[in-house]
Amino acid sequence: MSTTVIVTPFGVAEQLAAACVLSNIRGTIVPIGDFTGIVLADTDVQAGNEAAAAISKLSGKHEVLLLVRSEEQIDAGHFRHGARESDVPAGLALKNLPDVLEQLLLEVVSADDVEASIATSSMTKLQASAATMSPGRAAVARTALLWIVVAILAGLITAFGITIGLGGNTVAWVVAVFGAIVLGFSLWRIYNVLAKGAKQ
Repeated sequence: MSTTVIVTPFGVAEQLAAACVLSNIRGTIVPIGDFTGIVLADTDVQAGNEAAAAISKLSGKHEVLLLVRSEEQIDAGHFRHGARESDVPAGLALKNLPDVLEQLLLEVVSADDVEASIATSSMTKLQASAATMSPGRAAVARTALLWIVVAILAGLITAFGITIGLGGNTVAWVVAVFGAIVLGFSLWRIYNVLAKGAKQ
């Protein structure tokens, strides 16, 4: 077994944690200087390569750095777009990054003990989806949810008005018509909000 650390260009630990949770990659997210890494404990080299490949797909054009320590050897490589592009001298990689990286690889420091670390097991997929949402998309989602609630209430009012109105109650028919108007407007707003969100 080995210790694996994948250093990514993600600047915010929560973003990397969310991406890993949504990709079913389990580990502990740690800040590494200006970068963010994920520590995968008790994994083999193949599992480390697979995780680095998956994370590199999420990083777009940016590289991720994989470091795997097994026994006394450290293997390092750059990944981009889901594939290993090149091997990297481990000493050079460690020299250019904060000391915490080497301490994690050598298990001098536990990932859970690093300040601001996040265990992926502490985040649900729903929380991860929210964390990856831009502020604009989050606002669209909240607005759409509000209008969905209005549409449901309007639908209930319409159904209630029709049910009572069938007994000959004129006021109930007025309520049913009002509910139908609100329902129609709500559905129109939901469509517009979601269409706007799709363009963001």
